[in-house]
Amino acid sequence: MKEFFNWRLVPSAIFCSIVIILYMLVAYGDSVYPISIINLDISEKSNTNGTNISTKYYTTQETTYIKTESFVSTVFVNTTTNRNIENVLSNRSVPSLTDAELKQIKRTWYNSPIVVMKYKLIFFWNEKSGCSFWKSLLQFIQGLKHDDMHNPYVNGLNYLINFDDKDIISMMFNDSWTKAVFVREPRERILSSYLDKGLNEGFIMVNCNRTVETFSEFLELAKQCPNAHWESQVRAPKYFYKNMMIGKMADISTFTEMLLTKIGAWNETVKCWLDSKDSEKKSRSHAQNAGDKLLQYYNNTKLQDVIFEMFEDDYNVFKFERTYFDFNNYVDKVVKTVIS
Repeated sequence: MKEFFNWRLVPSAIFCSIVIILYMLVAYGDSVYPISIINLDISEKSNTNGTNISTKYYTTQETTYIKTESFVSTVFVNTTTNRNIENVLSNRSVPSLTDAELKQIKRTWYNSPIVVMKYKLIFFWNEKSGCSFWKSLLQFIQGLKHDDMHNPYVNGLNYLINFDDKDIISMMFNDSWTKAVFVREPRERILSSYLDKGLNEGFIMVNCNRTVETFSEFLELAKQCPNAHWESQVRAPKYFYKNMMIGKMADISTFTEMLLTKIGAWNETVKCWLDSKDSEKKSRSHAQNAGDKLLQYYNNTKLQDVIFEMFEDDYNVFKFERTYFDFNNYVDKVVKTVIS
């Protein structure tokens, strides 16, 4: 059996530190490899930027490579000085999420982000933001043929809430996983929510224990009765969005091609499906054409101010323009939404 360390070459304090560093790499890395080190003599440690770290340990007889992709920041080990364990640990940073952050990311069984293992994609979808389109598309690129796309028990899609917390943390901080979100301008989205859910007396009574007669009443109700159909689209800690692909309703075609190209799923078969009647039928299952009705419901600035305040995070994080609709020219400029 090979000797794991040559004690004569490594002072005891450094030895303890190295053991801890190796343990951290194995515990938090994405790959685990057997380690066999003879006559340990560390001569170099290199770190890449961002979240990917490649650490090389050189020995006098063989070279052992350990690669981890789950660190937020680097770990520095100085083998020329005698460090104690506390000093080494104080210089490392392991990615972590609080219980509240994990809960925010995972959400509930019915609206958790979709995970596509084949393409290493975590997709943050939002109700009333083209979710029918995205669910049917993510089914198609995985070869799933389930009709009830909105029922997570039968639609065949995989959701982030199904994963262990440690795996969620690893995936969220790992740059090899693509994180994407698709959002809609808040004024158009909440109007779509009102037309689809607010005017549905059965839905409102079950979820909010009251009904509404006007759009203004619905906005007041939305402040008091939380529901995924009209809550904020910011559903992860804000710092994650700096490295996410962000798609918006007005650019859905361009974003779809960009996202699928990035993950390696864009091809002629997908393009044909997107142009098919089957795709259109599925993506319009809850369409309300709210974009065509903005002039009818936003005929003054007062209601727009209410929404600017209600969805401040959406406007800030996703950089939507917080300007009033120009209704003098709106009839000619309105963007007709093809999905809801």
